[in-house]
Amino acid sequence: MKEKNSKRLANISLFVATCGFVATMPFDSKIIQILSGGFEAALVGGLADWFAVTAMFRHPLGLPIPHTALLPKNRTKITEGILSTLNNQWLSKQSLIERVEERQWLEQGLNKFEKLLENPDTRAKIIQSIQQFGGTIKNETIENFLKNSIRPSIESISSEKLVTNAVDTVFENHWDSKTYEFLLTKLEDYVRLPHIKEMIGREIIQFIERKFFMVKAFLPMIGEDKITEFIHGGLLDLLTELKDPNSERRNLILSFIRIEAEKNKSNDNIIRQLDEWKLKGYDYIVEQGINWFKNKLSDANFIFESLTKIIVFIKESGWIEKLEISFKQMLIDAIEKYHHKIGDLVRINIEKLSTEEITDLLENKIGKDITWIRVNGAVCGFLIGLILTSLQIVFS
Repeated sequence: MKEKNSKRLANISLFVATCGFVATMPFDSKIIQILSGGFEAALVGGLADWFAVTAMFRHPLGLPIPHTALLPKNRTKITEGILSTLNNQWLSKQSLIERVEERQWLEQGLNKFEKLLENPDTRAKIIQSIQQFGGTIKNETIENFLKNSIRPSIESISSEKLVTNAVDTVFENHWDSKTYEFLLTKLEDYVRLPHIKEMIGREIIQFIERKFFMVKAFLPMIGEDKITEFIHGGLLDLLTELKDPNSERRNLILSFIRIEAEKNKSNDNIIRQLDEWKLKGYDYIVEQGINWFKNKLSDANFIFESLTKIIVFIKESGWIEKLEISFKQMLIDAIEKYHHKIGDLVRINIEKLSTEEITDLLENKIGKDITWIRVNGAVCGFLIGLILTSLQIVFS
């Protein structure tokens, strides 16, 4: 609309100058002559500026006058000039790299995101967006993600190697003897309990009564209490001996345990059972992971607290500085590699336009200002014409 208004005003100024000149020509009055000189100069100035402005964009009146239609004729030069200015000045490689290096992109972005979370309305929108996005994720997608990220790691674990490492670790750290001593100590403490002592004596006596009929007749003569003390004392002595590092029985038991453990390193049943447990464990992890994700997704407080903890962790961990360096280097590498693409993209878009389209585009963008040259030319010509005609009359 503004382009049309400016062109209309320029045409009106030229029309007024023409009409004024024609209307004042027949009169001999000095005042009218002065006005006629002004309109004449306005007409000449307006026509000259109209020719100059039109000649920039097209041939005036469609006539192939030399040195007109300057923009269409110099399309290639103008395009190359734009690209040269764009690549070497406005968006030069060095200026873009300096711009990248002078800013702390990730830190500023993190701070802005943190401020957004401080605003209740914005925080609610962010959480809602996360929930909406999470709601679009299907269970199959989560399962496939876990499958691709966790399952290869689980399947890569050799069950046989796992058993071997476990057995070797137990022996290297002497966990077998420590476990053995721990169990014996607990067993000894348990046996020393009064009610356990009574239970042991009672069970032994009942066993003798059931199995040894001949001995049963002598039990009243010996006495149940003495039998209980004897059995209980013998059991404690045995436990004490088994705890003694120099005991042959203790070493024999530990040797037996170690031999059996070494044999089980390649036990097919154990390895097969571990393989089954791995698969069941993976299925369990997937199921629990999906359930956890869906439950937590509906908890707005959990999402907010998680975002806050992530921000605090990133700031305190020192990752932001390392990531900033990597991010800047990534941007600089992209600029180094693709800087020429800016000019190529501009060139492609310019080449898509026909000469007429480029002319109309330039005329619409800058023509509204240029057409004021015509208005100014007519006005200035009118004023200059008034002055020159007045001086001519005075000195004549």
